[in-house]
Amino acid sequence: MKLFSKFVIHCALIAASLLLAGCEKSDIRYSETLDRNDLMVLPFPSWTPTGDAKVQPVDLSATTDTPVEVGVAGTPAEISPLYVVRLDDTHAALVTQVLPVDENNRPYDGHASSGMIGAYFFEQSAAGWRMVTRQDSVATSGVEGNIGRTSIVKLEEGHFAVTAEWGSCWQGYCGRWLVVVGLQGDLATLLNPGIALSVDNDGAHGACSALDHSAHAKEDATDGSGECLDIQSEWKFQGNHLQVLYNGRLSQLGTNGELLPTKKIRERTIYVATPGQLTLISGSVPIPEF
Repeated sequence: MKLFSKFVIHCALIAASLLLAGCEKSDIRYSETLDRNDLMVLPFPSWTPTGDAKVQPVDLSATTDTPVEVGVAGTPAEISPLYVVRLDDTHAALVTQVLPVDENNRPYDGHASSGMIGAYFFEQSAAGWRMVTRQDSVATSGVEGNIGRTSIVKLEEGHFAVTAEWGSCWQGYCGRWLVVVGLQGDLATLLNPGIALSVDNDGAHGACSALDHSAHAKEDATDGSGECLDIQSEWKFQGNHLQVLYNGRLSQLGTNGELLPTKKIRERTIYVATPGQLTLISGSVPIPEF
């Protein structure tokens, strides 16, 4: 009887082990819908839209100098779903904002603290939506713990772009930039890390204001601080073409420190977006480095 009992227990343990192994092998998570919060738990099973569970370990090695071993282990970051993009009938992408956090799970908000854009791709089957590709970090954008103003643009069938426009000022020099990420198939690609959109340095030397009061322009230029950079722009996508229209003025210094004649800026640049690339096909960016 004891032998029989041991045999039964042994068989039961084997059966339980096989059942557990089978469950582990078939433990593929699905989402019934494309709700952003439902999709988030596929790459991050413990994620919730509020509280500390919003902080998850992510691999930032693709966009930072994070060592490979740290990237694999994961860097804690606050993850927020931004957009769900239906690429076609059976494929979709989830775009996220990724903000690295401190020891108190608060996003770093220093002036040099950028965020990242992440992307996750899903395929539909009879069981639901299954994650097929994950990219925790595709692009870096923004400052002070904010990636900037974002949007989604359809370029053509099955090809979309995520844009993030951000700006900031440093010691009186202000600028804006446009980050563009392409979404196609099961891959997100950084198309441009930052197209310069504007510059304004009046807060540094008051040189642009001085140009508006020409009697003081020469006086302001004598110490090499009379350079005026004042250019703004508007941008828009038309299909897979990105147009940026620049307007403004430049009053730069010559080789001997003299103030050169002011140039009026009116420039149109056109880029074409193809899979994996954003190519400048017309015009040039008139904003100098600063």
